[in-house]
Formats: sequence, structure tokens, C-alpha cells
Amino acid sequence: MSLNQAIFEHVSAGSHPAPALLAVASAVANWALYVAPLTLIVLWLWGARDDRRAAVSATLAAFLALGAAAVISANYMHARPFMDGLSPNWLDHAPDSSMPSDHATLLFALGFALWLNRPPKVSKVHVLLFTLACAVSFSRVWLGAHYPGDIAVGAMLGLVAALLAQTTLFRSLVSKLTDFGIWLYGWPQRMLSR
Repeated sequence: MSLNQAIFEHVSAGSHPAPALLAVASAVANWALYVAPLTLIVLWLWGARDDRRAAVSATLAAFLALGAAAVISANYMHARPFMDGLSPNWLDHAPDSSMPSDHATLLFALGFALWLNRPPKVSKVHVLLFTLACAVSFSRVWLGAHYPGDIAVGAMLGLVAALLAQTTLFRSLVSKLTDFGIWLYGWPQRMLSR
């Protein structure tokens, strides 16, 4: 048995979890993810330019990380715990490659990007994203959809993508996208004031 499997066996729900815990973990695993895009929308709608730039940078990091995750998943088949017979399929998940966890990849990419960019109006928003990333990741492991290693790889991809989004090339792109977004966002108001 691998270390990944051994850790999984210590933290998984097992064959007979309490129904209330199963319901809460399933809700967190499936629905908490949607707080992330809402957070970016709030940063855009009520933020100043630097808040919006942070949201754009985080979105770019998420796309980079998810792109890398898709390439890995397409080229490397890693069975899920329920496919290995170590857990029931509590999430009724498709039997596809588990590595890396897309949920962890997305949430950690957003968390790391917002940590590196610190939007001025909500400078601690990354704490919310890291908390969500940990809760969703733990729930998906507990429910048998992922091994801990899948989460670790997703977190590493998120970090690398967030750092990549800080390079000169991508910072320039983020600045241009932010300016364009601000211009586009103000278009209806400009039309009405004519």
C-alpha cells in the first residue's frame, strides 16, 4: 500500500458515515466552490482598479492552473479511491483520472493569486479562498473522490500558476485586460450620459 493510500484510509469516511456528516461533506464538496467566482465578481463590482486587477490576475492564474491540470489528467490515468475499492463512491463521481483535483487546483490558484496581489479593499480575501480550498479538498478526500496526493498536486499547480501570473509578461496582460474590462464595464454609463 502506498503512502497516499495509507493517508487516505486514515481520513476517509469509510463504509458507514453518519448521514448528517455525509450530507454536509457532500454539500461542501459540490457547492462551496461557487463562492470563488462570487468573490471575484464582488471584487470587480465594488472594488477599485487594484481590486479589479487582483481579480483579473486570479482569474488568469485559475485558467493557467486548470489548463495544466487538464493536460495532466488527459495524459496520466490515476485511479480514484473508489475505483481502487478503498471507498464507496459517495459523490457519485465519474470514474476518470483523479490527479490533480480540479477543485483544489482552482481554489488554490485563486487563493495564491489573491494572496500575491492583495486587493486593497479586501486584503485578506485570500484567507477565505484558502479556507474554501482546504474544506472542499478535505471533503472530496473524505468522500472517496480523491487521494491526498491529488490535492497536493492541485495546490502545487495553483501556486505555480499564481507565480507565473506575476511574471512581467502576464502582469502586462493582466493590466491590459483590467483596463479593457473597466472600459467595457463603463460603456453603458457612457452611452446614457450622451
